[in-house]
Amino acid sequence: MKKIFSLLLAAVMLSLCALSVSAGVDVKTTEKRIFENGNTVLPYRLVLPENYDETKSYPMLVFLHGAGERGNDNELQLFHCVQYLADTLPECIIVAPQCPANNQWVDTPWANGAYSIDAVPESNELKAVVELLDTLQEEFNVDADRIYASGLSMGGFGAWDLMMRHNDYFAAGVLVCGGGDPSQAEALKDTPLFVFHGDADDAVPVSGSRDTVQAIRDAGGELVQYVEYAGKGHGIWNDAFAHPGMLQELMTYKLSTRYPKEESVEESVEESVEATVSQPTSSEAPAEQPETSPMGWIIALSVLGVIVLVTVILLVLKKKKG
Repeated sequence: MKKIFSLLLAAVMLSLCALSVSAGVDVKTTEKRIFENGNTVLPYRLVLPENYDETKSYPMLVFLHGAGERGNDNELQLFHCVQYLADTLPECIIVAPQCPANNQWVDTPWANGAYSIDAVPESNELKAVVELLDTLQEEFNVDADRIYASGLSMGGFGAWDLMMRHNDYFAAGVLVCGGGDPSQAEALKDTPLFVFHGDADDAVPVSGSRDTVQAIRDAGGELVQYVEYAGKGHGIWNDAFAHPGMLQELMTYKLSTRYPKEESVEESVEESVEATVSQPTSSEAPAEQPETSPMGWIIALSVLGVIVLVTVILLVLKKKKG
């Protein structure tokens, strides 16, 4: 009886752990919004830090849901992991868009695993996601150096796609049971990536992650971290997003590490002008021996002329008296 009770207790604890990562329908300070980009209507949820301070700069994480959460109710995309993200990253702006029903973040068959971005154009939905993030940066104080992409299943493909097409936009990414493009390894070799997949996945082949990760490592990439769950199938996102220390480490990466900020042309010109003004030219006299101004020379010559004239007059007068 004691053994049975222990097993039941363990089962309950595991269930609670799973629920702490999924079923996030009561996300704190969540705001329902709609973003429209041409003919693409993108419902999304915005999760702001509970005590958002407009004088502070915040990192931003976009979360792309899986195929089962598509629609237009602006609810289903919260079912997996969003609550956990909000609880674990209280000082981060979280954006959870919802892909329309029957559409995909990436227009490729999931059963193929890896795909080629040269053969698959960027979807209207992902274009809208990037434009949405641009718009939010105008509205809120977002740290553009710390914008991150994440996604699971269909959203895992989406996160890979964002990291490959917009590598100069996202500081790092979390890619769960999706598929990438091994031919993009050179572009991704310096990008921090956290990749997760189950080796018994019967929905998205593990090769979708495995081959892309190996290609990145072969290209010299040392910042890709890959966790492959032995004997586990498709639904490994609870374990992945709760991987110890992963989200905290994610937040430490900055885009400027890969793409150092360059001075604008205007700033460079201003600095050059300032430097020229502050530095004396070779024709200028030293500071302790200032040049006499033209006006000074005119005054000196005028005084000398007056003295000469007075002297001449005195001599003439003296000669007349003599």
